[in-house]
Amino acid sequence: MTRGSVLGPGGRIVAACLALIWIAAGIAALVVGLRLRPGVLPVVAGAFAVGYGWLWIEVVRTGRRRPWPFRRP
Repeated sequence: MTRGSVLGPGGRIVAACLALIWIAAGIAALVVGLRLRPGVLPVVAGAFAVGYGWLWIEVVRTGRRRPWPFRRP
């Protein structure tokens, strides 16, 4: 499974929903960390969440799951 599994339309919809959830949660954590209650932990967690959502966007675009730990063939 070095190339990743091919996703069908249902898998892409699930991946798009996951990307939306992770990016929204990351932006919310960034807002909390920067505006409402300044702190380093919410900002770092928000940045990681947005990055993880971006990986799900790549899954939606390519239609393939990424192998763990993101090895390149």
